[in-house]
Amino acid sequence: MQIPQLRQEAFADSPFPVQVLRETDSTNDALKRMCHAPHGTALVTGRQTKGRGRLGRSFSSPEGGVYLSVLLKPNAPASELLHLTAMAAVAVRRAIIDCCGVTPEIKWTNDLVYGGRKLCGILTELVRKDGALCAILGIGVNCNTEAACFPQEVRKIAVSLREITGRLIDPNDLARCMVRRLFEMDAALLTEKKAWMAEYAAACVTVGKPVRVISGTERSPAFAEGIDENGALLVRWENGETAAITTGEVSVRGMNGYI
Repeated sequence: MQIPQLRQEAFADSPFPVQVLRETDSTNDALKRMCHAPHGTALVTGRQTKGRGRLGRSFSSPEGGVYLSVLLKPNAPASELLHLTAMAAVAVRRAIIDCCGVTPEIKWTNDLVYGGRKLCGILTELVRKDGALCAILGIGVNCNTEAACFPQEVRKIAVSLREITGRLIDPNDLARCMVRRLFEMDAALLTEKKAWMAEYAAACVTVGKPVRVISGTERSPAFAEGIDENGALLVRWENGETAAITTGEVSVRGMNGYI
């Protein structure tokens, strides 16, 4: 069965300008080369050759995914954009519900998961161009990706919308929903943070679970108690002290090998 392809004409009425690429190294890297482009410019492709994730990791981007990055030029300093990744996760979650009727959960800080398996990853990068701050949101969704296309080590922890629904998903429909919801997010970014962050916290599978906070070679057990207004994970250590985690990695007991 042939996988549907992204088409430029499908985005003629998009609220943000969208450019469809047959293939690229990384939609985030491509947008970095286009920081002169207007606010809201988006690139979307069905295959990346050098996809990137958080903490300098590679992001497997085989044929069948929807890989989309959008360039934002918010009128705010970086210190007021700490919640951007979290709001993007809410936007993409809404888009997947709109398009597919599938309701993913959010794994702090930047993954969407379904049944404990990774469905989507988000990478936010802030860059300066001619003194102005640009935010690049990169989103990769396993849309019609076949399990055999993933590297062996990824197959057990990844899932696609095709696998969940049992049918092929039109990537144009999904990408259009994503752009529309990201447009809404952009409009709400500095004015409706409280409501969006409450939605994030309610959908976050990490909250209410024993976790391990990974920093370098250290793995510290804790309990995830909540999410603060900027998207930080609020944890309680075994000694009873509390902290707000803003960077690093957190693994959840029972997910992806943490037992």
